[in-house]
Amino acid sequence: MRWLLIVLVYCTLSAKAADSVVIGYLPYYRSHIIEFLPVEKLTDIVYFSLSPKADGSLDTSRVKTVEIQKLVKRANQKNTRVHICVGGWELSGGFTPMTADPTARAIFIRNLITFIQTHKLQGADIDWEHPKTKKEIDNYQKLLVELKHAFAPHRLWLTVAVAGWGKYIKPETIPFIDRFHIMAYDQGTPHSSFAGTVKDLKQWENQKVPKSKLILGLPFYGRNRQGDALTYNEITQKHQPKPDSDEAGGFHFNGPVTIARKTTYAIQQGYGGVMIWELGQDVKGNASLLNTVRRAIQ
Repeated sequence: MRWLLIVLVYCTLSAKAADSVVIGYLPYYRSHIIEFLPVEKLTDIVYFSLSPKADGSLDTSRVKTVEIQKLVKRANQKNTRVHICVGGWELSGGFTPMTADPTARAIFIRNLITFIQTHKLQGADIDWEHPKTKKEIDNYQKLLVELKHAFAPHRLWLTVAVAGWGKYIKPETIPFIDRFHIMAYDQGTPHSSFAGTVKDLKQWENQKVPKSKLILGLPFYGRNRQGDALTYNEITQKHQPKPDSDEAGGFHFNGPVTIARKTTYAIQQGYGGVMIWELGQDVKGNASLLNTVRRAIQ
């Protein structure tokens, strides 16, 4: 009986791991690494970023067609999905006026679907950082529900990037969102502890988001007390931290041991997987944090 129990537990965890997603954000300013990306180690790539304008049009100035084409071609060869991000830090100003106007929302939705289909993408990630007032939150719900209704006939994914502390998705909106990318970082000092990760996931779980829709965000960068940031690659080059270290030179980060612990926790607890901000911050070779994630999931 004991060996049967062990097999059942193993199979259960393996099934969870098999269904788990590994999502990597790739900012436009990292486009030079597209040809080197290990796309086969990712289930999804989110290309960052478009931004909304008040009239519903899209600011596409940061995104080059040739770069998206290269990314989509490489990713699709390995059955990896590619999505486009809309918004982000300092790129979210257009959400407030656009979502407040029903005509502008409709124009935005049409423009976004056209962009997705033109570039043969699988969906969109909405990253409004962050709706605060009651009016903004109410209008955000309208946008998300209308987006999913428009996406559904085309079988497009709709995901949202949300702060760990966020409470701006209403219960009635949750069914319209395919995944919640929990930005479990920038929490102070240290900016992304294991305890903080658990707190952020539980905060969204307590808002009745199904665990399978919650995707744990992993930082591939560090911050010091002053808020300055270094990529994990820069930290390793300057300070050569040990694998079990999460601090070097005053910068707090997640080393391989912590990344593995967080990934394992997310899988074993039944969450949907992990996402990475961002792929261009990693080191190369076997020591990469992405490799650590893959090893933890397998």
